Amino acid sequence: MANLVGIGNSQVPTNAMLGGLAYEDCYVLEKVRSGRKNIIINGAMSICQRFAANTANNISNATHTYHVDRFKAYESTDAILQGVWLNSGPPGFYNSLQYTPATADTTLANEQFGFISQVIELNHIRHLEYGNSDAVTCTLSFYVRSNVTGTYCIALLNDGTNNRGFVTEYTIDSANTWERKVITIPGDTSGTWNSNGLRIAWTLVSSGNRHTTTVGSWFTDSTVRYATNKQVNFMSSASNSFKITGVQFETGNYATDFEHRSYAEELKLCQRYYAIFHPCTQAQIYIESGGTETHSFWEGPIPQGMRSEPSVTLSGNWTGHGIAGGKTISAVAVQGIDNGGNAGTTHPGSMGAVSLRVTRNSSGTYSDRDVVHHDGWGNGNAWIAFESEL
Repeated sequence: MANLVGIGNSQVPTNAMLGGLAYEDCYVLEKVRSGRKNIIINGAMSICQRFAANTANNISNATHTYHVDRFKAYESTDAILQGVWLNSGPPGFYNSLQYTPATADTTLANEQFGFISQVIELNHIRHLEYGNSDAVTCTLSFYVRSNVTGTYCIALLNDGTNNRGFVTEYTIDSANTWERKVITIPGDTSGTWNSNGLRIAWTLVSSGNRHTTTVGSWFTDSTVRYATNKQVNFMSSASNSFKITGVQFETGNYATDFEHRSYAEELKLCQRYYAIFHPCTQAQIYIESGGTETHSFWEGPIPQGMRSEPSVTLSGNWTGHGIAGGKTISAVAVQGIDNGGNAGTTHPGSMGAVSLRVTRNSSGTYSDRDVVHHDGWGNGNAWIAFESEL
């Protein structure tokens, strides 16, 4: 049997060699790209550690707010944007992410815009050679569905430096229909790429002062541009909806089939940026007094491999237990414990521990080494969250 390309010679495979597979052009092998190809994390929207499925939650105005893992939304209009993790999607996808205006804004002032984005960490795009003459062309593909047809925009920028941008357009052609979009993006051969990484944003709305007339090529601008003047105003009606899933960003000039990773692998990738600790069912966390009436401490492991030293918060509903007078937990701070058991700065990825300093209100009384709260985790409503998002 004759050797195929890359297996000993440079012979172009014939139709017979490929077992009757129609050979279209010289890029056929690139179209069948294999290996770990998707640079986006959680592109199938399968991981959502923060919220329950099919439950709408408001996006904090003018604040980057995560809904499903690694995807966050921002909007600074006079409306309210809601996100919901859905157990539905196009064929081949079980989940999607949906945004809907809870209230509308039909007239935009300057600096009013909104988008969905993922910031790809700098460590994950170094091989793209952005900022150099060898910058690599990539292809973005995704599935989208909206009742609002028309022109939408994609914006990319060097996140953290925020002075190199790329804006291009795509159209939603049919209302309430899943459509796959494919956009080829040339590598940026200029600019500084040494901060957070690459932001990819799906624009929902943009005021005129954030528009650009440069479409389809990289440009330098001290103001981040998110759209062209053709961008629809998605926030114009509370009846609107925008759904997205199947997001893939890969090297090359063509989009290949979506890379489905296992749930366990996708979760681990997400936990580099956000990880939650649920106490075991019916377990109590015993927080021993540090010798004051207002503070206690709990020591536990730092999730390994987090991007940076995490902020730590108690989330959900925590209730007092064994405390007279109804003392409750009201805040938490974090102090690192190094590998030698000494207090100090934590080192993400080490086998160190983290000490949570829990602050309680001043009412009531307590005894040293009391169990100060119960997790109430029978229905998963209390947890400790570690965050090192971009």
